Order: sequence, then C-alpha cells, then structure tokens
Amino acid sequence: MRYFCLLFLLLMARTGFAQTKSELPFIEHLINKGHYNEVIHLIDKDSLSQEHGPRDSLNYFKGWAHYSLKNLEQSTTSFLKVGKDSPFYLKSRFFAGYNQIFLENYTEATKIISQLDIQDEPNLSLVNFQLSGINMLQGNWLKAKEQLLEVNPNNATLHQQAAALEQICREQETHRSKSPLLAGLMSGIIPGSGKIYAGKTGEGIASMIATTGFGLIAWENHRKLGIASVKTIFFGGLFAASYFSGIYGSVISVKIIENEYKDAKHNQILFQLHIPLRNFFE
Repeated sequence: MRYFCLLFLLLMARTGFAQTKSELPFIEHLINKGHYNEVIHLIDKDSLSQEHGPRDSLNYFKGWAHYSLKNLEQSTTSFLKVGKDSPFYLKSRFFAGYNQIFLENYTEATKIISQLDIQDEPNLSLVNFQLSGINMLQGNWLKAKEQLLEVNPNNATLHQQAAALEQICREQETHRSKSPLLAGLMSGIIPGSGKIYAGKTGEGIASMIATTGFGLIAWENHRKLGIASVKTIFFGGLFAASYFSGIYGSVISVKIIENEYKDAKHNQILFQLHIPLRNFFE
C-alpha cells in the first residue's frame, strides 16, 4: 500500500514538475524519507528548471540522493553543477571533494576544494583541514602538518578532528615499517625468526620447533639408514616444506601487517574528514 501511495504522489508531481519552485518541498520530503531512487527518477524524467534557483536546488538534491546511495561519481557530477549563488553551494563542493577523496582521486579532490574562494572562518579552516587529510592519504605528512597549523585552534567544530589528525601524524612519525625481505632472510637463517620479527611470536616458535625437529629426524635417518631411505626422504621432505613455507609465511605476514596498518590509518583519516562535513552542514 505504501508503494502505491508513493507512485500516486510521483504521478501527481509529474505535471509541470520542473517549472516552478513549488515541487522542491516534495523532492526534499522524498529525500528526508529516504526515497533516493525516486528522487533521481523524477529529476531525470523531467528537464531541469530553467530558473537558476530551482536548477541549482535540483542538482543538489540529485547529488545528495546519489551520495546516499553511494553512487559517488554521479553524486560528484551533480554537486559540481550547483552554482555559487545557491545556499547549497559550499555543502555541494565540500561533499564533491569528499566523494573524490573516498574514491582515492586525490588530485581531483584537491582541485575541487582548493578552487573554493573562501576567506572567512570557519570555512577557511575546513578547507585547510580537508587538504591536510588529502596529503596524509597521499603520504605527504610534512605538508599535511603545515596545513593543520592553518586550522583555527578556536574552531570548536574542527578542534577534536584536527587533534585526531595530529595524533595520526605523531603515530606515523614513530611507526617503523617492517621489511618483508628482512623477515624472509631471517627465517632462512633461523627458521621461525622471521615470524617473530613480524610480531607473530607464537607462530614463529612453533615453526622453529617443527622445522628443527623435522631436520634433526631427517639427519638421524640419513646417518643411520642412508639418503635413499624412505624415512630419510619422508622427513627430509617435511623439513624442506616447513623450511620454505616458513620463509614464505614470514614475508606474507609482514606484508599483511603493514597493509593492515596502512588500511587502518586510511580509514581513520577518512572518518575524521567526514565528521566535520556533517557537523558544518547538517
């Protein structure tokens, strides 16, 4: 029944939909109710108003509907069509920039945010805050710290998130990346030591005991029964498998740990960049 009522409302709205401002409250109502697909359908079916105000508003609503549906490229396209005279202009530009940050199109994100001609607070601090986050995500930590200094410390809306980004910068300075090559070399010399280096102490000790044990058994059978003995071949094969898998496992362990660290920092930065946008514009 709910969908029949919605369809009826959509049909009623079709007549002269994009000709005056009177339909905008209906579109906003659909946005507030979470009917994002219906909003996009309505705006796409009818030509946008030739009036400047309604056209900008419809582009904003379409961009917000796509943003809510995680269609970030389409959202960016619509947001960037919102004119400077619109009350939605700043919000549209900042969210268009964030869309591109999320999509890892950092050059485009920097362009969108940098082109905002803003001299007033708190928006100027928000620009520097977003640009700082973009530089962090690209690994430009020194430049990121410089831009964080441009954020007004008295800005209550940004204070907590700016402090969080500063903390991430400090953690990055003290972080010492582990080398997959060194982990493999260590396990090649002393089985299991590469995994201990990677932080997997339990696995490293288990690998050390297993590899050493297989090696000693294989050597003992070789000494007593000869190299052609089934037992020598069997335990020698187990030793080789354990030895080389230990080297490979050490390399992979370090790569996984480093990737997990980078992903965690990446997600933390994205999260901190998103919070002020909600606080500023909602």
